[in-house]
Amino acid sequence: MAIEGPLKELSIHDVCQLLDLSRKTGTLRVTSELRQNAGTVFFEEGVVVGAEIRSNPHPLGRLLYAAGKITEEELARGRGAQAAGDSRRLGEILVSQNAISPRELARHVRQQIEEVVFELMGWSEGYFSFEEGRGGEWPTEATIRIPTSLLLMEAARRIDEWSRIEKKISHLGIVPRLGQEPAADGPLDLLPTEWEVLSIVDGNRTIRDVAATLGRSEFDVAKTIFGLASAGLLMLEDPSGDPRGYAALPSMRVRRDMLGALVDWLVRTL
Repeated sequence: MAIEGPLKELSIHDVCQLLDLSRKTGTLRVTSELRQNAGTVFFEEGVVVGAEIRSNPHPLGRLLYAAGKITEEELARGRGAQAAGDSRRLGEILVSQNAISPRELARHVRQQIEEVVFELMGWSEGYFSFEEGRGGEWPTEATIRIPTSLLLMEAARRIDEWSRIEKKISHLGIVPRLGQEPAADGPLDLLPTEWEVLSIVDGNRTIRDVAATLGRSEFDVAKTIFGLASAGLLMLEDPSGDPRGYAALPSMRVRRDMLGALVDWLVRTL
């Protein structure tokens, strides 16, 4: 049996919370015509075991390469195996070729899953549906189990941090440019992640582009750029004025009639 409805009546945060509490196994699908995008989250007994999104900003191969975990040659060899007919997923191929360890693969796959879930939680319009049951193996690169409660807590933390960041960065289409170096008696004391961001800021890339180039999460890159801009190292320009580059997480208010119907469904199926 499936449950479904519009996001304006029930947020993904609330749906995930219900699936967590009721320890459901199945597939949650979310679509947005406004964004022309769609995402899927896989649950096993209330735990998130996989997630994917149509507009994946961080494909696994590019993510591993940008993080320095595999070489360009290893990535090309893995993709070549797929092109030659190997039906396995890229991560499995890279592990079999000893390009990356299963542990490193699992860590980066987890990062991918988290970013997809956080992206979907930011959608305040669209439609969701949950189909209970499992029809076979989950389509994931590695065996991952992420407690849904941890994802919900991290989402709440991001809401709090973004309320501070958005005072300077209203969306991910903002373009950072090098500013004037602040006066200092010695060299700048920056973290490696901050130097990494500064090294590719060229006045043309948006914050979203910077994150994609580095293979890092858009939230983390926005937070780093916010700090650098606050220190005067970067200037921020908005070329479009489009506020939809980063949607705030939706309100946690829920229509009682729809929530009541979902609770009844959960009770009947337990």
